[in-house]
Amino acid sequence: MIEWVVGMVLGVAYVVIRLAYRRNETTKFGAPFVPLEPKVVNRVMEMAAIIPGEIFYDLGSGDGRLVIAAALLGARAYGVEIDPFRVWYSRLWIKLLGLSQRAAIIHKNFFEVDLSKADVVTMYLLQTTNDQLLAKLKQEIKKGARLVGIAFHLKGWRPVMVDPQGPIYGPLYLYKKT
Repeated sequence: MIEWVVGMVLGVAYVVIRLAYRRNETTKFGAPFVPLEPKVVNRVMEMAAIIPGEIFYDLGSGDGRLVIAAALLGARAYGVEIDPFRVWYSRLWIKLLGLSQRAAIIHKNFFEVDLSKADVVTMYLLQTTNDQLLAKLKQEIKKGARLVGIAFHLKGWRPVMVDPQGPIYGPLYLYKKT
């Protein structure tokens, strides 16, 4: 019963705050919010092959579902999100799930976050945003780190694997920094 009440309260809060905050505000910063289906979240985690203790970043983390999944696998997981409502919402879920010791949401533009310690980086952004991220990724990502592009690829990078089981907008791309 308590789960239902919490779910209803969060749902109503989401609708009210979304109406107050312009719907496509985050598009100018990287991508609109499009939640991943649970099966796609699971496939991203399988492709990323997270080892407990690794450092995971999700750029444009939205509601935090990839961050939560990575933390549940034992990673130290960080989401980077610019939308203040989604930051609040995902932080609340992390707290409710008892994952605050392993997961955190950074309220920033992901171009301003240091990714040099990341073992795994996921990105469900627009192609133009991925293109803008290329120089940052090449400069900051350490050798051996894994990157998962969701629906959109990294130009000039050769994927280790391409999985057509991504979201409706395209496949999943796994890259390894060499």
